[in-house]
Amino acid sequence: MIEKIGQVSLDDTNYPGKDLYTDGAIEDEMLEIARNYTEQEWNQVIAERKSWPILYHFSHIRENILSWIPFTGEENVLEVGSGCGAVTGALCKKVKNVTCIELSKKRSEINAWRHRDYENLQILMGNFQDIEKRLTEKYDYITLIGVFEYAEAYIQSKTPYVDFLKIISKHLKPDGKIVLAIENRMGLKYWAGCTEDHFGTLFEGLEGYPTSSGVKTFTKKEFGKILKEAGDLKASWYYPFPDYKLPMTIYSDRRLPAKGELNRVETNYDRLRLQLFQESPVYDTLLDNDLYPQFANSFLLLIGKDEITPETDYVKFSNERDAAFALRTDICHEKNQKYVRKLPADERAAAHVNNIENIYRELMTLYGKEGLELNHCTSDGDGVRLEFIQGMTLEEYLDKLLEEGRVKELEEKFFVYLKKIKNIHNTENFHKTPEFIKVFGDVELQEGLRCSGMSNIDLVPANILIGQSRESVIDYEWTFRFPVPAGFILYRVIHYYLESDGKRRMLKDLDFYGKAGITEKEQQIYAQMERNFQTYMQGSHIPLLAMYEEVSPGKVDVLSYYEQLRIAGAERKLQVFYDRGSDFQEKDSAVYPMGRQGVEMEISVPEGVRRLRLDPGEAAGGLIIRELRFEDGTEPEFISNGFPLGEGRYYFGAGDPQFILGDIQGNHGKLQISIDVMKETEARDEFWKGFSRVSSEKDQEIQRLNRQISEMENTKVWKLYRSIKHK
Repeated sequence: MIEKIGQVSLDDTNYPGKDLYTDGAIEDEMLEIARNYTEQEWNQVIAERKSWPILYHFSHIRENILSWIPFTGEENVLEVGSGCGAVTGALCKKVKNVTCIELSKKRSEINAWRHRDYENLQILMGNFQDIEKRLTEKYDYITLIGVFEYAEAYIQSKTPYVDFLKIISKHLKPDGKIVLAIENRMGLKYWAGCTEDHFGTLFEGLEGYPTSSGVKTFTKKEFGKILKEAGDLKASWYYPFPDYKLPMTIYSDRRLPAKGELNRVETNYDRLRLQLFQESPVYDTLLDNDLYPQFANSFLLLIGKDEITPETDYVKFSNERDAAFALRTDICHEKNQKYVRKLPADERAAAHVNNIENIYRELMTLYGKEGLELNHCTSDGDGVRLEFIQGMTLEEYLDKLLEEGRVKELEEKFFVYLKKIKNIHNTENFHKTPEFIKVFGDVELQEGLRCSGMSNIDLVPANILIGQSRESVIDYEWTFRFPVPAGFILYRVIHYYLESDGKRRMLKDLDFYGKAGITEKEQQIYAQMERNFQTYMQGSHIPLLAMYEEVSPGKVDVLSYYEQLRIAGAERKLQVFYDRGSDFQEKDSAVYPMGRQGVEMEISVPEGVRRLRLDPGEAAGGLIIRELRFEDGTEPEFISNGFPLGEGRYYFGAGDPQFILGDIQGNHGKLQISIDVMKETEARDEFWKGFSRVSSEKDQEIQRLNRQISEMENTKVWKLYRSIKHK
C-alpha cells in the first residue's frame, strides 16, 4: 500500500507489520519535531533539547557528507538505510529522484514528515533483502552512510560484507557509483580514548571486536581487500574530519591535511571519553610520517566498477554560522589544473558568495601598492572560481621558524607583514558608521585612529600564501566597504596566530601587541569588537561547539589522574609550617623526609609558635593519624581539609593534605607525629561509602522533618493558623 505524507510516498509492501528495532520514546520526540518544526528551526530545537539523538538526526552538519558531491540534477539515487532522514535532504535538494530503503516505519515517517515538500522522494519500508529482489531500476548513485558496518544483519552469508557490495553493485548503472561512509576502527580518536561508536566500549575496534559481534568497521587495508573480493571494485578515498557523522572538512589522497589543520577534536557528543593524549600534535606526527590515511577517524569512499577520477580533492564547510554567510570551499582539478571554488552552502548565502568577485576587483589596486596580490577570482555558476596558488602559507612559514628556534627571524618576518597591513589601512581617519556599529558594536574608540575605505579584516597569516615570486592574499571573504580601525585588523592578525595553536604560547612573552602599538586598553576594546563580529556572523545560529558542554558527557582527564597517582607513588615529604602571628608562610617552615608508608617522628616546636600546619606531601589519597601528642601528654586539637572517614582516617580527593594544630602556645615539649598512608583504592572506596552514608543520613533527617511538618499540618492549631493567614 502507498501512503502519502505531503509530497512523499511511503510504500509498505514489504513492511513486516511491526518495527523490529526502535530507540524508544526518543523516536516519538523526533516525530513530533519533524511534524511541527521547519528545517530552519531545527538548530534552535537542538540547542533547547540538549539531546545527542536529536542533534545527531537533525543537525544540518550531517548533510555535509553528501552535499558537496557534484550532482548534475538528473541522477536517480538509492539510499539504503535512510533512518530518520539525516542525509536524505542533501539528496532531495540536488538530484532528480531519491528512493530510500528503511526497515523502521517510525523512522520512515520521521523522514517523510521532515521532507514532506519534496515530490522526488519515495520511501520503501521493509527488510533490504526483501526489497532488493524487486528493484528493477539501475541507479546513478547508491549511498551507504553509516550502513555498511551492519552488513551481517542485512546479508545472511559467510562473507556478508563482500556479498553486500556485490548485491549493491548489481543495481548500479555502468558508470554508477556507491557512496559509502564508515568509521575507521584504527581512527586516532579511538587510540586517544573515544569509545567504539556502536558498542560504547573502549578499544573494542582497535582490539578486533573481541567481545562483540554483528557490527564491524575496518581499516583501510581491510577495506581494500573487501573491494577486491567484491569484484575488484575501484575506490576514490576521502577522509571526513573530525568524522563522517559531523564532517566540517573532507580530505582526500590528493589533498591531505597540512600540519596544524587538525585541531577540532570535540567529537564525543554521544558518550563519555577518556583524554589519553592531545590529538592535534599526534596528527602532525602522523602527517610527517605519511600515516594519516591509516589513522583517519572515518572513511568516505566513491566506489565504482572502473577507475574513478572525481574532480573534487578537498572540501571545507563554513556553515556553522548565519545561513546568509554559509559557504563551502572546494579545491578541484580539471585537466591537471587545480582551482578553488566557493559555493553557497545555503541558498540564502548566494549574495554573500557572489560579492567575493566584486571585492577582488576593488582590492587589487589597494593591495598592489604593498606588493600583495590576490588570487584571481571570477564568477562561476552558483559561486566563484579562484586561482589555486601553490606554496606555503605565512602561518606555516612562521611555524617552521618557530620549530627551528629562529624566533628573532620569525618576529622580523611577522612585523614586515604587519607593516604592510598598517600601510594599506592608513589612508584616512576612522569614523563610526551605522554599518560599523551593526557588525562590531558601538564600542568606545579613541580619536585619531586610521583606516581605509575598504577593510579586509581576515588578513591572518593562514590566508597569506608565500609563493616563489609573490605573496598572495587567498581569502578576502570578510571585506567591508566601510572604515574599520587599522589597529583592529592588526589585533586579529596577532591574536589568531598566537591563540590558534598551543605551540605558539611561548611567543606571548614577546609582547607583539605592544610592539605593534596596541595598548592593553585597545586589546580589550578590540576583543569586544571581535566578539561582536562573531555574534554578527553567527546570527541566531548556535554552533555545535557551543553546545558541547550541554550535550556531551565530557572527557576524563586521564593525564591529570595519572599525575596524582605518580605523585602518590613518589617520595613524600612532610612540610611543617609555623604561625608566629603572621599566618603560615613558606619562608617559615621546615621539611622532613617521609616514607611511602608514612612517617613516625618527633619534632621540636620553636618558641612563639601559635599554630602548626602539617602538610604530608601533595598527593591525593588517604592518611591515618595514629598519633599527634606532645611530650607532656597533651593531645592538640586539629582541623583538616580532608573528608573524615572515622578512626583518624581522612581522604584528600583534591590532593594537598593539611592538618592545622591550633592554640599550642606554651611549653609542651616535643611533638610526637605518627601518620600512615592509606592505599589509594582503599581510601577512595572508604570515601564513597562514607559519602553515601552521610547523604543517606541527611535524606533520613529530611524525611523525618517532612513527617513532622505533615503531622503538624493535621493539628487543630495549624489549621486555625492557616485559616487566619488566608483571611
